[in-house]
Amino acid sequence: MHSPAGPRLFVAALLLALLAACSLTPPLPPAPNQPALAEPTMLKRQLSFERDDRREAQTLIALIRLDGTALRAALLTPYGQRLVTLVDDDDGSRYVAGDVPLAEIEQRLPPAEWLAARLQWCLWPAAALREAFAGTSWRLTLSEGAREISHRGQLIARISPADSQAGKREPVLLDDRQGQYRLRITPLKDSP
Repeated sequence: MHSPAGPRLFVAALLLALLAACSLTPPLPPAPNQPALAEPTMLKRQLSFERDDRREAQTLIALIRLDGTALRAALLTPYGQRLVTLVDDDDGSRYVAGDVPLAEIEQRLPPAEWLAARLQWCLWPAAALREAFAGTSWRLTLSEGAREISHRGQLIARISPADSQAGKREPVLLDDRQGQYRLRITPLKDSP
């Protein structure tokens, strides 16, 4: 005869293992201010997402508006269909529905918090990131032409080139070691 404590112990051990795994994931990084922009800036970029477990990259067009601590990015297909808008402001990061239901988008894109943080890491000046990370377990270091973002000494992402930020007109590559993503941000020429 089996003891009723056996299944309860198994469930308790499983819950503890899940909680321990969750604690290994870093918390959300602090959001930086964008003091270098006296006026809101609008950027037109191509975003290519490539996961380590997929062969084909997903490419979107992003119309990104930077305004102080707020970031809004309308994400469109290469054909111009608005899939979703990423909003990152004082209320947090979230996707706002576009032409496709949110449930479908959230399966195809990384979480809103992930994308907002990675865009900030790539587009904000290094000084703004350092200021936001001050007094936390997050660090930004510049080495060998790249930005390295770490949490408690563990490398989370490597961004090249190191001097990437909103006004630059060169491609940026973010290699996210934690999320197993590579995100390439390529400036697009403005349409006449």
